[in-house]
Amino acid sequence: MIVAPLSEFGTYLNLHPLFERVEQALITLDFSKPGEKIYVDGENLIAIPSFNKARSAGEAPLESHDKYIDIQICLQGEETMGWRDRQTCSAIKEPYNSDNDITFYSDHPTCFITLKPNQFAIFFPSDCHAPLIGEGFIKKVVFKVKLAM
Repeated sequence: MIVAPLSEFGTYLNLHPLFERVEQALITLDFSKPGEKIYVDGENLIAIPSFNKARSAGEAPLESHDKYIDIQICLQGEETMGWRDRQTCSAIKEPYNSDNDITFYSDHPTCFITLKPNQFAIFFPSDCHAPLIGEGFIKKVVFKVKLAM
């Protein structure tokens, strides 16, 4: 997991060939239509803007992804996210769904981070995360970056 201010995103461009496209998309795309998938590079890079009511930590299950890296960017509000090393998760709540690239767990996070506007978190397949924890509404965009292209 990586957590940093959006102004430092360029520091991480060398981690994946599509991270530069993410940086360009942040400048050029309109994220005003929540829930609408924006195919930046086909199935290789997808942006999903959202505007959701936050939930309590108990209502936010841990999740992991096998095919995609998540770059979650807070645009408005404050979003707390739970985290746990995937290797330590043993209680599968919902088995892997290949169509949505997601597994849900009943395990609890081992730590929490809070994103303020213009901060981001990068979650790799080894990172279980529980998003959308907080109060009020959270406006964000999630970039799904395919691992193998």
